[in-house]
Amino acid sequence: MAQSRGKSSSRRKPSGKRSAKSGSTLWPWLAALALVAGGIALYDNSVGARRLVAGLTAAKPVQTASKTEQANDKPVPSKPLPASPHRPVTLRPATPPDQNQTAAIIPPAPIGKPGMDVTSQSAVPSQPSETKTGEAKPGEALAGAYQAKFYLCGTAKQDDCVMAPDRFMFHGQKIRLVGIEVPDIKKPRCESERIKASDAELRVRAFLDSGPFELVTWQGNGDEIEGHKLRDVTRNGRSLADVLVNEGLAKRPGAGKGGWC
Repeated sequence: MAQSRGKSSSRRKPSGKRSAKSGSTLWPWLAALALVAGGIALYDNSVGARRLVAGLTAAKPVQTASKTEQANDKPVPSKPLPASPHRPVTLRPATPPDQNQTAAIIPPAPIGKPGMDVTSQSAVPSQPSETKTGEAKPGEALAGAYQAKFYLCGTAKQDDCVMAPDRFMFHGQKIRLVGIEVPDIKKPRCESERIKASDAELRVRAFLDSGPFELVTWQGNGDEIEGHKLRDVTRNGRSLADVLVNEGLAKRPGAGKGGWC
């Protein structure tokens, strides 16, 4: 009996070792099985897991943005503007207007008949002096205002033309300027006299051709010298003889005997 118990006890000891070894070998398999199951579950729920991770990572920026928006929604108080200092206004005493300045600004009213309207006076056009442009009658004394187109006398033109620095044809009559001596254009003594005479002839033509002019009788008579009527030609009170003298193209009688050379 004692031997059988000893044998049984000796036989039970190896069974305990085997159970311990078998239990220790199962844990790695269980862990591997758990990992596989977890991987399968994670794969099946990968979309939800990604959303969860994205929500966790984006929570802070969204919250920050909301804070900034709330901060921007708050009204900013306006700064008060500095009050400008009040300047006292000095009142100038009323003075009567200066009569000299008023007269310079406002032109004087036109003088007319009593009760006549000023506008009616300004509406009436001024009548210019009559200017003769037609041909003169035979024996007519040329005097008054005239206007014509002038040329230099030649083979093609024998009327309304300039013959010399002091003579011209007008309406078929010969006119000679009085009160001047001019260089001789037909028989010049030198080249300088010829140039002066030519310039004087062109100047007379330009004066007569530039607009209306007046023929004034010499000393109130219509005498003729060598078939020429003595006349003074003027425009707006300016004499053609004075123009030629001032420009050095003519001389007064007896002034300067040195000639033109």
